[in-house]
Amino acid sequence: MKRIERFFSFPATPRDENGCLMTEKKMGPYRLEATIGSGGMGTVYRGIDERTGDKAAIKVLPSGMSHNEGLRERFQREIETLLQLRHPNIVRLYGFGEEEGELFYAMELVDGKSLAEVIVKKPIKNWRTAVKYSLEIAYGLRQAHDMGIVHRDIKPANILVTKSNKIKILDFGIARLFGATGVTMAGGIVGTADYMAPEQAFGEGVTPKADLYSLGAVLYAMLARQPPFRGSTVTEILDKLRYSDPIPIDRLVETIPNDLAQLVTQLLEKNPDQRVPTARVLCRRLEALLETPEDTDFEMNMADYSTRVPSSPADEYQLKSNEDDAPTLDPEVRQMAEAPTMNLTGDGKSGASAPGSVRGKTEAPATIVTNRPDDKDSPKTRFTTVAEQRKKTTEEEQRREKSSAWINYLQIGGLLLALGVVVAVMMIAPRKPDADMLYHTIETSVKDGNLGAVDAQMDDFLDRFPDDSRSSYVAELKEELNLRRRERQYQMTAMLGNSQQKLLPAEQLYLEALKTYDTDPYATRRRLQGILMTYGPADGQTGDLGRCLTLAERRLKQLNGVLVAQTNQQAASIRERLDQAKRLAPDDPERARQIYRGVLLLLEDRTWGSNLAAEAESGLESLRR
Repeated sequence: MKRIERFFSFPATPRDENGCLMTEKKMGPYRLEATIGSGGMGTVYRGIDERTGDKAAIKVLPSGMSHNEGLRERFQREIETLLQLRHPNIVRLYGFGEEEGELFYAMELVDGKSLAEVIVKKPIKNWRTAVKYSLEIAYGLRQAHDMGIVHRDIKPANILVTKSNKIKILDFGIARLFGATGVTMAGGIVGTADYMAPEQAFGEGVTPKADLYSLGAVLYAMLARQPPFRGSTVTEILDKLRYSDPIPIDRLVETIPNDLAQLVTQLLEKNPDQRVPTARVLCRRLEALLETPEDTDFEMNMADYSTRVPSSPADEYQLKSNEDDAPTLDPEVRQMAEAPTMNLTGDGKSGASAPGSVRGKTEAPATIVTNRPDDKDSPKTRFTTVAEQRKKTTEEEQRREKSSAWINYLQIGGLLLALGVVVAVMMIAPRKPDADMLYHTIETSVKDGNLGAVDAQMDDFLDRFPDDSRSSYVAELKEELNLRRRERQYQMTAMLGNSQQKLLPAEQLYLEALKTYDTDPYATRRRLQGILMTYGPADGQTGDLGRCLTLAERRLKQLNGVLVAQTNQQAASIRERLDQAKRLAPDDPERARQIYRGVLLLLEDRTWGSNLAAEAESGLESLRR
């Protein structure tokens, strides 16, 4: 190579003070000063408005590509998307037009670096900075999602970090409205493999949650300095995307909060339903992380190399050590860092952008197309500012409104006629009681002890006013009425000996317990306790079984109260007899002995009388001495 250079000298390409290629082109009112960058959807220049002196970034679709209707449509879709978006975290559109067959648009010129370059050249050392950047990205996505726009290509190369440390989202080249049919390669999916959501990569429906996955991957890259999945080919990355889980971020990066690690894991869920539901919710989660005390912050430490993802030979994006100096951004590194947009064709193979394009940018789906003029005499140069476009859109809407005014009049007339019919029907039809009237009727019957009289009113209240704060109380009253009716059915069946074939086993056992309620309450209590222990608890069952267990609980509680009262009464009486036997023992030992024996017989199967029985045994023993 050195020998060749001795015989040939090549003129140096002119560059400005920032190292950008110089140019002499003009686009509409803009004089293009230098090339900022290029990609599959065109070249970006730094330009200056010759009318005002304002600087702007000019994106140009080359004339060779301008004849490709598919590329024109995607380029114009990008313009139409930016026309709808005005947010401090989204690059602002100034205007658009055509110059000698080349489509272009002018946008805000951002003084800063791409997040991809920040990650590689000057890695983020504090998790709070990564969360702050992610929050500003989420703010911009929230605005886009609220307007029905999915970006579909969120990645570090499409995020700019300004010199004032603010975030700007760019390249809405493949953004589209929710549910719109995309203009892509035949059978293909457009996006960036390293940061693409699984449902987008495999041709499933794309929703705003695909952007949230990509943002989670960007946050992962800011923290770990590598994307969630690595591979030497797109096929390898897609295989991991479908079948593997990324290494948990807290295994790669130490000293980050647990809440942050959990949030990253949730954003990278393969099932969209398991991710953070919306960008709005994500903003709140990130804001909460930033509210944690700063005195707990530590500089992020990379985990030992043995725990890191193995790096392929062609992939230099992963840092190999924890040194402060990051590797330089040579061309190969830049390719990996910028994670170029891939066109995933229907046969599962991958490729770069269209022939002749430069890797690193996106191809955009489109649904709303501004057709290229076919008139040969049409001007070759045109430029429309955003304000002019909005004025034109407003005028067109006004013309459409005037032309369809008679339709509106008919619609209004129809609505008035329908309203009149509804009012007439309401006046003729009997008026249904409102919630307050129904509740007053129900409450009055409850106070009168006649709950069964308002059965229909309770059903009406629960059907028509389920969200009323009193509906839970009415539902309890309704259930109480059902319990009373069920109890009466059990009692009638027990009294008349009707067939129990249609009853559940627990209900049959309950009926058997009721039969001994008056004759042997202790046996009834044992049966009720057995039913509840076997089939309970009552609040864990529903339907007839739940009602049967609830009634069994009530019966057992009632029976326990009766038996406790009886036991206390019997114990007091036996205590009096024992005291009498003690007084009779000196003068009439035989009578005292008789009383002691009688007490023992009475308390033979009564566990509650064990103390009294022991006292009777002691009395008998004293008389034997």
